[in-house]
Amino acid sequence: MLLALLLASTGALADTAVVVRGDTAAGENQPGWMFDRDPANTTPFEFTTAAAKIGMGSLYVEPIGDNAPAKFIAELFLLSDLDDLEEVSYDIRLGPESSTRTDDAEQFYMNVYTNLPGGPVDGFYDCRFDYTAKSVAAETWTTATVTPETPPDNVASRNGAQCTTTLAGMLDGSTVRLVSLSLGDTSAGDEGLDGYFDNVVVTQSGDSVVYDLEASPTDKDACKKGGFADYSFKNQGQCVSYVASNGKSG
Repeated sequence: MLLALLLASTGALADTAVVVRGDTAAGENQPGWMFDRDPANTTPFEFTTAAAKIGMGSLYVEPIGDNAPAKFIAELFLLSDLDDLEEVSYDIRLGPESSTRTDDAEQFYMNVYTNLPGGPVDGFYDCRFDYTAKSVAAETWTTATVTPETPPDNVASRNGAQCTTTLAGMLDGSTVRLVSLSLGDTSAGDEGLDGYFDNVVVTQSGDSVVYDLEASPTDKDACKKGGFADYSFKNQGQCVSYVASNGKSG
């Protein structure tokens, strides 16, 4: 499920590249990814080799159906100090079914769930900051980037919390529960919308983690005759071990 590679260059801080092929968190409020876990609004998705920003694949959200609550949500549980967060970026691309819907960039968006000092880091949230993408295309990848200084499109509060206008304005000691990426705003206008996500980069305290969303081989034969490279494995044995362990061996 996870393949971590340490990439270092002389005189520079190390970046960690992590290949993600499915859920990596042990459960809610555990570090790592969870994909589309809410049955009330789930929509089909897959890890595919049809398109890629980095590596050989990406995450593809299939066309959203006519069920208004349907949408896609990917959650990355950070459970960390907000002061450490420097930047989050991700790459998006319209899918083949909605390739002409270039005015739907706002349907790709990121939410940052934060809690104030003194509260539990795994609380649902005190202040949620919402950021919509500004552009999206079908033939090329577009990078959406958020820093603590980026003005959000919306700020939601709970429990009477006094929320600030940006993440940078939050009180010292505030925490980040999770960052989520979504496609669709649970409206009738979502029907038929599809798209890709890849290359999610989270920078905290000078160190970046690059999440490479990749496809999974379906059987051992897919690993043979050089097929392992299509799934970003180093060799055939690593690919076969992944299949044999049902995804538990990175």
